[in-house]
Amino acid sequence: MVKKQESFNYEIKFSKKLLIIVLFLVLILGLVYFSRRYLIAATVNGKSINRLAVLQKLEKQGGKKILETMITQALIRQEAEKRKITISQKDIDAEMKKIEANVTSQGSTLDQALQTQGMTKNDLIEEIKIQLMLQKMAGNDIKISDKEIADFISANKNQQGFDKEIPKEQAIAQLKQQKLQQKIQTFITDLKAKAKINYFVSY
Repeated sequence: MVKKQESFNYEIKFSKKLLIIVLFLVLILGLVYFSRRYLIAATVNGKSINRLAVLQKLEKQGGKKILETMITQALIRQEAEKRKITISQKDIDAEMKKIEANVTSQGSTLDQALQTQGMTKNDLIEEIKIQLMLQKMAGNDIKISDKEIADFISANKNQQGFDKEIPKEQAIAQLKQQKLQQKIQTFITDLKAKAKINYFVSY
């Protein structure tokens, strides 16, 4: 009876060891698979192209611009949080409809336009949120004088698509957009001037 018990215990210990070895091998294989997926971008005739090398080239080409964009977006979100500014789903949907209508009028679809830009819908939604936050913080109280409208129409006479002059409504819309962009740029410049930004990479 004792020998049978010892044999049984030995079998349990052996089974546990075998299970540990199998799990270890599975873990190693998993790490090899994922490291290959995340560390190798492609192979050419059996020779690999390191993903890190691709990222380094991308950083050299556009790293500074992308980093500055990300810093600006972080500052905008932080300031919006301070001011308790929120963007509703209704606001996002309204902007999405405008963008989709604009893209459709050009003979494309939103999905095609996003694919061309290398973006997803979630990327677009984040950009919409940032833009709406900026508009709320920079202020939409933009006034256009009659003289500004007249000067704009005069300066843009005989533009392609119009026989005589730009319609007044379109002139007002364009002037408002120009002034809003100026206010936004000033707002962002002020945010950056007040912020404490530490750079740990240089491009």
